[in-house]
Amino acid sequence: MNEPDNKQRTVNMATASMQSQAASPWTGDLRAFRCPSCSGDLAASDAGLSCVGCGTPYPIRDDVLIVKAWSDENNRVAQDFYDSPLWPRFRFWEKLTWWCNGGEKRARNQVLRHLPSQPGLKLLDVAVGDGVYLPWMPNDWDVVGVDVSWTQLAACRPRTQGKTVRLIQGEAENLPLHNAQFDAVLSIGAFNYFNDPEGSLREMVRATRPGGTIVISDEMPNLTDRMIGHKLGVPALDRWIVSRLMHLGDPFTDMVERYRDLDVRAIAERVMPGVEYHEVWRGLGYVLVGRVPG
Repeated sequence: MNEPDNKQRTVNMATASMQSQAASPWTGDLRAFRCPSCSGDLAASDAGLSCVGCGTPYPIRDDVLIVKAWSDENNRVAQDFYDSPLWPRFRFWEKLTWWCNGGEKRARNQVLRHLPSQPGLKLLDVAVGDGVYLPWMPNDWDVVGVDVSWTQLAACRPRTQGKTVRLIQGEAENLPLHNAQFDAVLSIGAFNYFNDPEGSLREMVRATRPGGTIVISDEMPNLTDRMIGHKLGVPALDRWIVSRLMHLGDPFTDMVERYRDLDVRAIAERVMPGVEYHEVWRGLGYVLVGRVPG
């Protein structure tokens, strides 16, 4: 009895392995993807993908393509925050914000409603995070999600079931994508603190087809100006609230303070003339909606 059982177990394991490989999102068409180093095409390799031009390897781990595992500057601050115990502690304040705006789905839909509703939409999601809204999107959409945080991408993976979603660990400033590949781009909750917000937006435009839609949303850069410490003339109190009580930590809080005067509307206007600007979440956040020229 043992020998047949062992043979059957071997067959089952082989079948499961083949099914796993077949189910990998990176076994399909790779024409949209390029090497961020030389812009060459990417092709399957033993380690994952590799550039057919310069030969640079890009490993695949748990179905996530790793283009850049470690970021620097602002992106590293964000990466360290989301990959640390601070992020779960901050979630309470995020959920409180959503609750005050009618619940998370209703609040996020203030942003998502600006996306086109066309069937088979090819969507690029820059800073996809944990992908909480992916299950709300049509099943026939083809999504590529990029993020710097491994923890966020790992949390996103279960939400990709039943959908065509490819996840990439990388940065917005150098997207591993050929020109004019997407019908729309979405970015929620990261634009203010990219290493280069304007450069990132130009990358999003580059990867989008002429006439495509770009939707960007984040908190107001000067949000801390509305807090009690600033109103009382004690801004140090607000810093303590943000860093300690809200668990953003000192490095992230420092970054928030450095970019409090960021003019996101002017940045977007330089890249996408005529961009729409909307305030959301009772004035706590904004949405930029632009069209790719051409």
